[in-house]
Amino acid sequence: MDKLTRGASGLRHLRWAREIYATLAAHVEHSGLDAEPKKALRKELGRLDNCIQELSGAVKAYRDFLERERVRYRGAIRAATFEQRASKGDRLGEATAAMERESLPRQRTLKAALELAIAELRAHLSEMDTRIAGVVSEAFVDNLYPPLTKDRSRVADVGDDDDDAAGRDD
Repeated sequence: MDKLTRGASGLRHLRWAREIYATLAAHVEHSGLDAEPKKALRKELGRLDNCIQELSGAVKAYRDFLERERVRYRGAIRAATFEQRASKGDRLGEATAAMERESLPRQRTLKAALELAIAELRAHLSEMDTRIAGVVSEAFVDNLYPPLTKDRSRVADVGDDDDDAAGRDD
């Protein structure tokens, strides 16, 4: 089984984890497993859901920052670059300094929280795989993981044109 590359974004890790969760849930709902393995798998679903919620919160906070706060600074830098070319002062230096002073520390904090959530997800999945393999089988664990693109950077999803991996061979 291929696992998503460690360098994939938080959003891609979230999609990957949700795909794994959905497969595990489908097995619990529809498979002919005995009561004890199903009970163990339900417990894993709860654990995985908690991990996914943690990652989702970290992804949301980081994406909101990038898409709301950081873009203001980037816009100010582009505007200042334009004005500097038109000889209207040193707004570029001021805008760049403001971004470094105000935006970058927050970005680093949010990015660190996101990286921690990704590491926790990956560790959880590794531990979960071991527990499930002990209850069901390695082949069962392999089936939980969705297909990935060749570079393992994202879930392969040929049926979704809006997906960034749709129809890609890499």
